[in-house]
Amino acid sequence: MDVIVLAGGFAKRMWPLTKDMPKQLLPVAGRPMLDHTIRPILAMRELERLFVSTNERFSGQFREFLDGYGDERIELFVEPSHGEEQKLGAIGGLGYLIRERGLSRDTMIVGGDNLFEFTPSEPLEFFRSRNKDIVAVYDVGSLDRAKLYGIVDVDREGVIVDLLEKPDNPPSTLAATAFYMFKAETIGLVNPYLKGGGKRDALGHFISYLVREKEVLAWSFSGKWFDVGSLEVYREADEYFSAS
Repeated sequence: MDVIVLAGGFAKRMWPLTKDMPKQLLPVAGRPMLDHTIRPILAMRELERLFVSTNERFSGQFREFLDGYGDERIELFVEPSHGEEQKLGAIGGLGYLIRERGLSRDTMIVGGDNLFEFTPSEPLEFFRSRNKDIVAVYDVGSLDRAKLYGIVDVDREGVIVDLLEKPDNPPSTLAATAFYMFKAETIGLVNPYLKGGGKRDALGHFISYLVREKEVLAWSFSGKWFDVGSLEVYREADEYFSAS
């Protein structure tokens, strides 16, 4: 299995902390945020290659950080963007990586600014047993909170029927997180989706397209989940993991 960690954004909403440092390298409980994601991935015996995809502006800081692991399976992949006006978007960057590196394996994709308490072996077991694409989903607990997230509508078999961004009338309280496992053939659909005019920013757009093409399953997890997109959530995550 290949693994892609997406870290290509510029996080302007978190300035001044992220003006000269990538969000994913900010300290959480005394360790770079990205270290919380990468260490469990490196423990996966199924791992073939781990790509960390980022932009040119922060590539030097990521390279120094990743060199510290001394693991030949890790590759820093640099997108050709120096600022917001040039960024490829999450799906655009993913498509660029797939083209440039010829990716064609089953692939796990993780947002580098999402923090989870589960280990990758848990969804991997589900992925292998069901032999379907999966999206990790988290129950946010109320319909009011659900209005703030990308929410999945699922049937009785756990198949995702639709994904709605910040819906006024949420069909559930299950939020789609930035954790996906895709079959090899699904990786092959990303660039045709982009060539067909698909939106290039949030991966949720690709999921909305994908569920119309094939069965995609929701994998629900418990524990804590932090989508670090603001200073407030960053501080909450730091406090939580520092106390754990």
